[in-house]
Amino acid sequence: KMLIRTKQKKNNRQKYRRNTKMNDLLGHELRKALSDHSNYNNNHVSGQRKNRAAAAATGDLFDEWVNELDFHDMVSSKEAKKEYFLTADDLANVRYEPIGGGFGIGPPTKCYLHEHLVKTSVRKHGRAGVVKKLEARHKREEKKRKKEEEAEQARKRLKTITNTSADGAAAAAAATKTASASDTQEVKRLREGLLKMAKQNMGFEMSGAPKNWKIEVPGISKATFAALMGRPTDVDLESFVKNGAYYKEKYEASKLFRTDEAQLTKDFNRECVTQNIGPYVSVRYKPSTMELSVSGYAEMYATMSYRLFG
Repeated sequence: KMLIRTKQKKNNRQKYRRNTKMNDLLGHELRKALSDHSNYNNNHVSGQRKNRAAAAATGDLFDEWVNELDFHDMVSSKEAKKEYFLTADDLANVRYEPIGGGFGIGPPTKCYLHEHLVKTSVRKHGRAGVVKKLEARHKREEKKRKKEEEAEQARKRLKTITNTSADGAAAAAAATKTASASDTQEVKRLREGLLKMAKQNMGFEMSGAPKNWKIEVPGISKATFAALMGRPTDVDLESFVKNGAYYKEKYEASKLFRTDEAQLTKDFNRECVTQNIGPYVSVRYKPSTMELSVSGYAEMYATMSYRLFG
């Protein structure tokens, strides 16, 4: 029996070495295949010359996507879905490594190899499908960049008008609007209400990690939204970036709530922890329905308490 077990162990070791070599070989062949455009070219020879210019233009995007990371770099599940055009069902059969996790953090994050994600995405969409998605994403990013540049120029114009000497009529009007809009009781009450609701929505996930929070407020006018974001003179929201029907912006929590960091905390005495509102919040405003939403996250710290016995 001992001889049989020894022989089985030896066979298992040899099988493991063969599988390891095979995996390394497959990884090498995959890199070689991904870098060779001819492996993804399904056009007939008669059509290759006609589409050569288009293939050269789109090939750069594909190469950049494939070579953006090393093949052994790890990617979180959230980024895997976004960057590789995959769904949760697609990732269900992809091998992953659990990374992180623990008290106050939540469960480990599923991380996938860039190599496996590229292979899964190409298998699902094909090279042509991936290229189309990359082109569409590139157009969206260019459009977003253009909007951000226009908004930045509008912010600079607003700043110039506000800082101009008081002789100009525009500067005087801007100063008057700033003083009246930013100091209204409506805006002050709105800031206080937002902070109160944000704290009420803070809590814990089932895993024990801090819960992300989100609050929604109806009936907010453009002028009130502009004043809330520190640009009371921009009642037409020209300095904000609009994506679809929404204006979205990442904003400092201390500026939005107009308070110091000490007021952005909530104590959970029973759990012996304190949660702080994250330094940045996401603000979204829909002018057509006058809806304002603010969302954010929390950072958690353990607190120590001592009880004296007499």
